[in-house]
Amino acid sequence: MSEVEEVLAGIYEAVNTGNLALLDKFVAPGYTEHSEGFQGVEPFRQQITAFRAAFPDLRVTIDDLITDGSRFASRTTITGTHTGDLMGMPATGRRISVEAVDIGRIEDGQAQERWGGLNMYSMLTQLGVIPAPQPS
Repeated sequence: MSEVEEVLAGIYEAVNTGNLALLDKFVAPGYTEHSEGFQGVEPFRQQITAFRAAFPDLRVTIDDLITDGSRFASRTTITGTHTGDLMGMPATGRRISVEAVDIGRIEDGQAQERWGGLNMYSMLTQLGVIPAPQPS
C-alpha cells in the first residue's frame, strides 16, 4: 500500500467509524481545505462531526484512485441515512448515495491539502430539499 493509499484509508476510517482521533495522525496541522476555505485539523474534525450527526451511518468508499507521487485524484461514494439536522435542514429519514471528486497532496504520512467535494445538488435532490429534474 502506498503512502497516499495508507493516509486516505486512515482518514476514511475516521469518517466511517467516528474515531476522529485518527485525524491527528493522518491530517497535517497546517492542512488546507481549498474548496471549503479552512485550514487545520480542527475545522475538518468539526465538518465530519456535523455530517456524522446528520448521517450516523455515514460511509465513504473509494471508487477510483489515481496517484502521482504525493498527489492524488479520487472518486468516492458517500452513503448514509439522514436522521439528524444538517445545515439547518431537519432529518428526512432518506438515504443518500452521492459521488465526490477530490484532488489532494499527501506528504510525510499526512494529508496536506485538498480541492473538491461532494455533489451537493445530488444530495439535496435525494433528500427532497430541491426538486429532481424532470424529463422534458
